[in-house]
Amino acid sequence: MKLRVHGTLLSPWVRRLVAFIEEKGLDYEIETVVPLGDPDPDFLKISPLGKVPVLEFNGRFLPDSFAACTLLEAEVPDPALFPKAGWDEAWMLWLCDYLATALFSKVEAPLFIQQFINPTFQNTAPDADIVAAAQQMKPQVFDYLETQLVSGRPFLLGDQCTLADLTAGSIFVNYFHAGETIDAARWPNLSDYVIRLHARPSFERILDQERQLVGTTSPLFG
Repeated sequence: MKLRVHGTLLSPWVRRLVAFIEEKGLDYEIETVVPLGDPDPDFLKISPLGKVPVLEFNGRFLPDSFAACTLLEAEVPDPALFPKAGWDEAWMLWLCDYLATALFSKVEAPLFIQQFINPTFQNTAPDADIVAAAQQMKPQVFDYLETQLVSGRPFLLGDQCTLADLTAGSIFVNYFHAGETIDAARWPNLSDYVIRLHARPSFERILDQERQLVGTTSPLFG
């Protein structure tokens, strides 16, 4: 099986796919594609929406993180990162959607773009209104995630690490790149959970790669 991921690890969706591949113990390469500005016409041939990641799988191109993870779960079922069909699988799908819609779109992405991407790579100041809106939304999102992580529960679905956990872990890396923290006094379960996720060998290897990409420009590594 030959795997190549087209994208940049600074994207949480690229990071999620790479974490999935790492958890499966598979070999892969990364072809760097940075989705800033107008997409390269050649890249649009393999990613019609101009988004990353694209999984190159034995010479074929799949331009979506969730679809790519679904394919790899079918091709390499052990270790399982999707629950068996039924309630748990459906709940994992819901959590992935919630994390993408609420945590990513309304909290992490605005903070990451305004507080890391714009000042670091675009030489522009953060938009205070956008930052304020994200900060205002954060307690609602974190409160919900806290309820999903009752004390002693290692993962969102209990004892099994799933795609939902890799999604959360990947998004929170960018949240930390933005210079943000999780208030452990207010959200103790969520704080402990993210620490555990990022201590997994898959995330440790990814973060080592990211450290080489951005160094101390990121508060995460400063």
